[in-house]
Amino acid sequence: MDWTKAKNILIVALLVTNLVLVLTYAFRDNSFSSTDEDVLKDTIELLESKNIYIETTIPSKHSRMPVLSVEYDKINQDLVDKQLEQQKALPKGERSDDNIVEMTKDFLERCGMLTENVTFESVERRGEQITVAYKNYFNDIAIEENYIIFSVYEGKIDQVQRFWVNPIETGKTKKEIIPAVDALIKFMSENEEDAKVYVEDISLVYWLDSESFDAESPVSDTAFPAWKITYNQGKIKYVMAYEQ
Repeated sequence: MDWTKAKNILIVALLVTNLVLVLTYAFRDNSFSSTDEDVLKDTIELLESKNIYIETTIPSKHSRMPVLSVEYDKINQDLVDKQLEQQKALPKGERSDDNIVEMTKDFLERCGMLTENVTFESVERRGEQITVAYKNYFNDIAIEENYIIFSVYEGKIDQVQRFWVNPIETGKTKKEIIPAVDALIKFMSENEEDAKVYVEDISLVYWLDSESFDAESPVSDTAFPAWKITYNQGKIKYVMAYEQ
């Protein structure tokens, strides 16, 4: 065994553990004092020593959050296909971003999919091909890995992709959320990339593992609060936000 390497790993692990304890105490009241700002500065310096660079504002305040019970929602493919067949292309002079987005909203409404949780996300153009994306929000918090994506070509919708859950109810208990800086430290301790890491955003979301979804037997599930860390041009890491 390489005892020198093992010793270094142990030292780093102890430093991370101690820093997490300090951060948890420092941010317990969800506000910054001058001392807390020093802790934040030290945290950023530690991250940079591990080639992790923060290019966004680290959230300093957060509230207790409950879990969110959800139910998987299957698309009515027959209805979608019918609406696709019956649509008429927008005239060339009327294919602005606003009109394209409005067309997709009308489509969602006709298919019974335009609920209060459907939130416009983006519109992107690549020549004649236009992509319009929507996300799922509950109480202004994104439910991750939920999406509705429209492909629009020559003024007509030619494809609709959707993965969606419907919020049912929140848990009765609101639990303490770990500070964002704690999540970054956990991210650092689990990071296995040798290249430099540039954190572009960190935000609080609801998250559930969409890979476990079985299309043949849609069921209810539970979405948990998590810190979503976006880095290196769109890579994503989720850190569970409940205190362990």
